[in-house]
Amino acid sequence: MSNLFITSLPLPIARSTLAGPSRLPHRCFSNIPPVSGRQVLGRITPKRIAVPRSAIENGQYAAPAGYTNSSLPRRSIWRPIVFCGLLGGGGYAAAALYTNNDTQKWGDKLGGSSWWRKGQSQPSDREIHRAKQLEGARSAQKTLNNLPNTLSFLPNFLLIPVLRTYVMASEFYLNTPSAQLAPMGLIFVMGNVFVWWKLRRLEPFMRKWWLHRPIVFGTKRDEWRNCVTMFTSVLSHQSLPHLAFNSLALFSFGSAAYSYISSSPSFPALSSSTHTPHFLAFLLTAGLFSSLGSHLWTNIFRYPALMKALSHPARISSPQALMSHQGILPSLGASGAIYAALTLTACAYPDSSVGIIFIPFVSVPIGMGVAGMVTLDLIGLIRGWRLFDHVAHLSGALFGFVYYRVGREVWQWTREKFGAEHKGSGLF
Repeated sequence: MSNLFITSLPLPIARSTLAGPSRLPHRCFSNIPPVSGRQVLGRITPKRIAVPRSAIENGQYAAPAGYTNSSLPRRSIWRPIVFCGLLGGGGYAAAALYTNNDTQKWGDKLGGSSWWRKGQSQPSDREIHRAKQLEGARSAQKTLNNLPNTLSFLPNFLLIPVLRTYVMASEFYLNTPSAQLAPMGLIFVMGNVFVWWKLRRLEPFMRKWWLHRPIVFGTKRDEWRNCVTMFTSVLSHQSLPHLAFNSLALFSFGSAAYSYISSSPSFPALSSSTHTPHFLAFLLTAGLFSSLGSHLWTNIFRYPALMKALSHPARISSPQALMSHQGILPSLGASGAIYAALTLTACAYPDSSVGIIFIPFVSVPIGMGVAGMVTLDLIGLIRGWRLFDHVAHLSGALFGFVYYRVGREVWQWTREKFGAEHKGSGLF
């Protein structure tokens, strides 16, 4: 795929830390010149408390009068690590187990060790894919034959368009490569989550379960519950441009990443009836890794700085404290996982090019594009830019590079542990 051309997003792809201008806290600086000589900075409306400096230095945060211990923000480190490790590892293992079972099922259907395979004891991936395609066509035809009876209550002017729509959808599904179907399925899921955001009745539910807040107010149970949003926030987009750009990037780079992870490594490969579980496991672990990286960065580095800035009542309205607080906002978006797919694609297909969506007929080498995006995120991290979640981007890029180096080997090792068989030699 040396001539692979991929359409990318305008730089950079963003895991947003602003989930809608009217839904999350804004900066409170006033744009109106002060009436007197006193500088107008605004006021802090969420929970703001003074914490004794000695308690901060000792890592203990005693609740002042009028507050309980659960009213104080909690440093959240080990539980998110455990959660991401269990969910990512469990999802990866489940994907490998499903692939093994599905491959075994189709191998049994096609007959293992058949004489016409010229030495292979297992059916080839091409054989399995063709058999699955024929099976899908037969199933679709059977459903089509039964639809007129099932929908007999419809008049012909409605029944005929329904049947034609079903035929077109079935043909599209059967003829579209899995490398495109898998990203499209994820885009469909993200689109549904976006629609949920627009339903006013669901807004409290969405803010609770589909936004990730790195700073936890509450008990240990609240901290565990907050860990769930490290996964759900990856599928969540609150603005249409954010969803559109990430969907375009996921379709482009996700398809290329799928093609790479489905290709055979240099060592003897395993039979695979499907590569979609591997692709989904890759994106799951990439999304969790990027969310965890951003979460830990906030709790290990930014959170102590915030607590020190708020350690004295006289400093609670200082510009430094105000800006530090407003920089820690909920985040959402699939950009970390997309960064992993982009970096994996750049490593796997270094001769390919990427186009900038708003500048037609202009393309750059994919390596240069990725280097520029990573550099921009590093600058944003150093300078403290708050619009994008730069740590999540960089974590995703790191994961994609590591997965390019060892990902297919880890996947094959995992499948072998669950009993997968190599494409070994038969009698001939």
